[in-house]
Amino acid sequence: QTDRQTDRQTDRQTDRQTGYPSVDRPWLKFYSEESINTPLPSLTVSQFIWQRNKDHLEDLALNFFGHKISYRKMFQHVDRCARALKSAGVKRGDSITLCVSSVPEVVYLLIACSKIGVLACFINPMFTTEQMVDRMNETESHLLFVLDKTYSFIAEAIDKTCIERVIVIPITNSLPTPVRILASLKGKSDAKLKTAMRDAKFSTWRSFVQAGKSYVGIIEEPYEREMPLVMVYSSGTTGASKGIVLTNDGIHATLSHYRLHGFTYERGNTFLQIIPVWFSTGTVVSILMPLSLGLTVILEPVFSNVGFAHDLNKYTPNVTLATASLWLYAMNCNELYSVDLSSMTYPLTGGEQLLPEAERKLNDFLAEHNSPAKMEKGWGMCELGGPVTATSYLNNKLGSTGYPIINVMVAAFNIETNEELPYGEHGELRVCSPTRMKGYYKNPEATAAFFHTDVKGNVWGRTGDIGYIDENGDVFVLGRAENCFYTPEKSRVYLFDIESVILRDPSVELCKVVDIEINRRSVPVAHIVLKTDETEAVTDALQRIDSLCREELTEYAIPLAYKIRDSFPIATNTKLDTEALRSERDGFINGVGEEVQL
Repeated sequence: QTDRQTDRQTDRQTDRQTGYPSVDRPWLKFYSEESINTPLPSLTVSQFIWQRNKDHLEDLALNFFGHKISYRKMFQHVDRCARALKSAGVKRGDSITLCVSSVPEVVYLLIACSKIGVLACFINPMFTTEQMVDRMNETESHLLFVLDKTYSFIAEAIDKTCIERVIVIPITNSLPTPVRILASLKGKSDAKLKTAMRDAKFSTWRSFVQAGKSYVGIIEEPYEREMPLVMVYSSGTTGASKGIVLTNDGIHATLSHYRLHGFTYERGNTFLQIIPVWFSTGTVVSILMPLSLGLTVILEPVFSNVGFAHDLNKYTPNVTLATASLWLYAMNCNELYSVDLSSMTYPLTGGEQLLPEAERKLNDFLAEHNSPAKMEKGWGMCELGGPVTATSYLNNKLGSTGYPIINVMVAAFNIETNEELPYGEHGELRVCSPTRMKGYYKNPEATAAFFHTDVKGNVWGRTGDIGYIDENGDVFVLGRAENCFYTPEKSRVYLFDIESVILRDPSVELCKVVDIEINRRSVPVAHIVLKTDETEAVTDALQRIDSLCREELTEYAIPLAYKIRDSFPIATNTKLDTEALRSERDGFINGVGEEVQL
């Protein structure tokens, strides 16, 4: 099979002539005919996960702080949950709202929603009260599920919404009774929640499930094309947050890639889930995908650098997906100094840029801890259903985000003319993919603005990322189109172009350039993590970096000041917190080491 695939790769590479990625599709050489031509299942996600696991019901589906739940038990909980939703008056085509984290009950709810044809709307707990109110009222959802530990984030919003009933899930609900009691004794009770529970609007998860036992109607709706299943939300940093509607079919298109191509796994392998469920990657790739493959999902409800490192040490999973920031923290964490990662067969990262030097270091870290794998990468966005490119053992080029996943096309376009650009030319990366969202919820104008239909009828999602595709089919992401500022002459300066110059200095570990406003003009400042903290070496490095910037960059692109730091802050969206960097005004120096007042 490998020889036949090699022959197909050679044939397809020879056929490439036009120089345009969407026409040549050079990435097809990595795929077998079977993987390309296998149709998506005409099933709900719930039906598909059942079909994939019905003959292995005693295998472990979930691991929650050591409490292990078999597929048989998980499906039983899903059915109870579906009955409870029906008993609560939830019908096909309705929506429910969830302000939660990764606990078993959320998995049951998610699969139950697929089973009965309901849209599961995941509210980001970090939203403002105003954002929460607007988003919940928009869905007309009457049922809200909230963890006891996330209630404080949403408490002020509830009475301003259409929510008629609030189901409170104790974060310890799925733990064994002795552990649950011990945790309740150690944990602090939420006084506001305790008061709220006296309101008839509020009820416990246990009473919610109990009420469903009396329901005797149908609990499985038939499959229907383009039936919505999951809604997550855009961040709202550049305007009002928008609901991103993902369908059963779009999710299947994502799952099919990992089932049919380049993903090395065995049934019973473990997948550490740490990406929050209010992101598509947290639900689709980190929960539904491993369950569709018969893996055991280790649920981690708290997203943090420390928690990720602790979980790697405790569980030594076979597979995990984490942002580059989490991996880089783990790489330097003392707790993992002697950890054995020989079982780690598929380490994944995505969601933020991974620089080539950092990628080399992570691969060294994995090798030093006995992992047989190299870091696998991917790129995508919630509007596209999650990742739309991925590396594999067939092709994992340093610095790239991989090649388009099955049945996906990626190309760079000229933003002004909407014309596709040839290999190597920088432009906005656009994606034609069956994994894409159905649209922004009740926002046809924003949906139309996101999608672009070309003369051939291909529908492209505008990602807002600048990058290029090489002749091998690898996708390289340089940065966000919006990460720029304008000079007094109205010329655009991309911040990632400044970063690429600074990163050429061998002493630089990491770099992030942000623009700040001084005297009503945008100017760049550079935040840098160096490989050394010796004073003399730092001074020499700064002088070299500043000189290089003055040689390579235009006048307005030269950083006004530099800040040497040990690490970068992480935002609630799991990525580097650029807004926090923009707000900093202390600790900056110029190219000769003198303090700069901003």
